[in-house]
Amino acid sequence: MTSLYGPGKEQGQQDSCTGVATAFTIASIVIVGLRTYTRIAIVHSFGKDDLAMLSALVFTIGYLIAIWVLRENGMGFSGASLTPVQMVNLIRTTLAIQIMYYIIIFCIKLSILFLYLRFAAAKRFAHAVKGTIWLLAVFCIICVICCLTQCIPLHKMWDFTGTVAGTCINTTALFYSTSTFNIITDIWILILPIQTLLSIQRPRREKAGLIVVFGLGVFSCIASIVRLHSIRIYTESKDPFYDSVPINLWSMIEVNIGIWCASIPALKALISKAQRERTRSITGYKYHSRDKSGAKISAQKLGSRSDEGSNGTTNAPDHNDQGFALKSLPNGRIVQQPEPAARKTSHGSEELFFQPGADAKV
Repeated sequence: MTSLYGPGKEQGQQDSCTGVATAFTIASIVIVGLRTYTRIAIVHSFGKDDLAMLSALVFTIGYLIAIWVLRENGMGFSGASLTPVQMVNLIRTTLAIQIMYYIIIFCIKLSILFLYLRFAAAKRFAHAVKGTIWLLAVFCIICVICCLTQCIPLHKMWDFTGTVAGTCINTTALFYSTSTFNIITDIWILILPIQTLLSIQRPRREKAGLIVVFGLGVFSCIASIVRLHSIRIYTESKDPFYDSVPINLWSMIEVNIGIWCASIPALKALISKAQRERTRSITGYKYHSRDKSGAKISAQKLGSRSDEGSNGTTNAPDHNDQGFALKSLPNGRIVQQPEPAARKTSHGSEELFFQPGADAKV
């Protein structure tokens, strides 16, 4: 019968953690790579949200490297079978992982919030998003500082002889409080755009689809909750070296699922032929602003050229207030045609989601 700390069970823990972490990270590399290609080559709209996601991916790759370092130093094996050098390497690497984890979570949420700003037409919604960004930035800085000062001096963390004078904070309280805050902000970010999504002028079926897409983050939230349970196992363990696998496993699952859920909406133009065709005629996307669209200027120039060709004067006609664009016919006439990309919402602003056309919003 295999014992609790038998080599077979310990090796199995290592294999499961490194295997899942590697597979999930490779999937994240592919998804973020496709997202970056879509934004740069197809919709010409590489923005702050994409940059934040690339940053999350870079640190996730760093996390994966750290897990392989843990493996080489006996991650998942009992402390009784480890050498002092291995134990010191495990703790130092764990410290680096703690810092990378908080940065990854911040970058993923930052990417989502920057995406919200792309369609933030209402001032109240935009202010809420920006306030959340600042709150998360401050929280991330505090978490990094707490990690670097959890023991003073820091090398007391890996002092197994008890000869280093100093103090350490209650890391159990630190991990529980930060994880709880992350779960609460996960839920807040999920519900933040619901009112905006419901207020747009779209068919009910399409609204439901948009809510589902933006609600994919619930899976990352579930992983965060499961990770909270693994924290309890780790902090209450009599052999934390042995019980360090679950927390690393679920941390990697959480961050990678977060990357997937935040990146899937950006792949629409890649998988939708209609979306690709609509985006070919535009030069790029921009974050929402309250000025008039670039299409209005184009229409004015078009009308101006038409007027100049007919009577030699410049008289640029106005863009229709009901969302109609101006089109010049071959006979020199200027006519109005519906402009779907500038439809009005119930609160009087332009349509909230980027559509190819006038405002070049997605």
